[in-house]
Amino acid sequence: MKKIVKKSLRDVDKQLADVGSTIVAKRLDSSATTRPADIRQKFLIDCTYIYSTNVNSGIQRVIRNIVHHISKYTELYNMELIAVALVNGAFVRIDIEKIVRYHALSRSSSIFQRIERKIALYFASFNQVEILYKDDILLMLDSSWYLNVWQSVTYAKDRGASVIGVTYDLIPISHPQFCDDTLGKVFDQWYTLSMHYFDGYLSISQSIMKTLQNYLVAQGADINRYDFDHFRLGSDFDTVAPSRFRRIGNIRDIYKNNSSVYLTVSTIEPRKNHKYVFEVFKKLWSRGIDIAWIIVGKEGWKVEQLLTHIKHHKEFGKRIFIINNLDDEGLRYCYRHSKALIFPSIIEGYGLPIVESLYHGLPVLASDTAIHREVGGDSIDYFDLAQSTMLEEMLIDIERGDKKLKEVDSSGLKIPTWEDSARELFEKTLLIAQNRNNIKKG
Repeated sequence: MKKIVKKSLRDVDKQLADVGSTIVAKRLDSSATTRPADIRQKFLIDCTYIYSTNVNSGIQRVIRNIVHHISKYTELYNMELIAVALVNGAFVRIDIEKIVRYHALSRSSSIFQRIERKIALYFASFNQVEILYKDDILLMLDSSWYLNVWQSVTYAKDRGASVIGVTYDLIPISHPQFCDDTLGKVFDQWYTLSMHYFDGYLSISQSIMKTLQNYLVAQGADINRYDFDHFRLGSDFDTVAPSRFRRIGNIRDIYKNNSSVYLTVSTIEPRKNHKYVFEVFKKLWSRGIDIAWIIVGKEGWKVEQLLTHIKHHKEFGKRIFIINNLDDEGLRYCYRHSKALIFPSIIEGYGLPIVESLYHGLPVLASDTAIHREVGGDSIDYFDLAQSTMLEEMLIDIERGDKKLKEVDSSGLKIPTWEDSARELFEKTLLIAQNRNNIKKG
């Protein structure tokens, strides 16, 4: 039923977008125009999805932190930072504060806000549009895969702007079994279209950059037409003012009532491999190991059976907990008070909780994958998912004192902050735009 509703809403959204785009196209001059002397170069960041959706998962947290920190660098270059929604072929300016500050809302309030903002953006696209000029830069930072953004991207290119895309992962294409049934097709369509418009691609890790290059070659793309690079994600969130944190009392009680609490931070979905950890913890409890597990993340897709088993287990609410829609202040508390992070993903684009844990001095136990090795290096412990009892024995040894967790000296590690991340992203985006413009002029 949920899938049917989602598809129906997307169909309606597309129909409205077709009508809206026709109206907007008649009002906008899409020819390339030289910038007036009194208007600064614009650095536009796509925030279409995050603005209307009250979510604080991985990608949304990346966007919030990047937008918060990147203004320092746009000002250094006398550029105007603008958060925008790509709607009906137009660009609608968004209040940056509404992007940066996350406020946890009830489910009904989140739905109401989403509807309200989508309607407001739709009508704003008819008259509250941002005019683009030659050499403006559009950074496609948001998760816009399902959205009708390409008319707006076309307008940006026609006006002479550079367009750079950000790739978080290609999991819906490489591992479709872990995703929504339609997402792999949507990703294929999105990247096929992107090849016509993008000047370059920035990925969140070197591994993903290489995966993207191989994928585009397989699609028949001449990758020499594009610039590729990658940037690191940040690890801190102390500099972003906390929002209303309503669950601190409940979370404190969890840590107060359990002496050994392990943490997992991620959306609950198959590739994140919560089932693997759940089976390990059931065995540990049956062996008399007094250990607790907190899952921080929204409930995703294809995990209905797993969630039913977890919520009906006798330890649910006692030694296993699921916390949805936690803000950064609450997440910081969990990082600072847990015994270790358990990160069992089968496939990742980066592994943000790994660097966040290291930044907060929290030891990490992660599945042994190439991307986790790239992110965590020698600073964390790894377990082999192919060896079914490896994590189980590792936790038993830790709890019995036979194994010590790797101590984390965050001051001695070169862990990027979000300011570092924003600087890298800005500088590499600017470099791609300059390279492409030089090629065009040549």
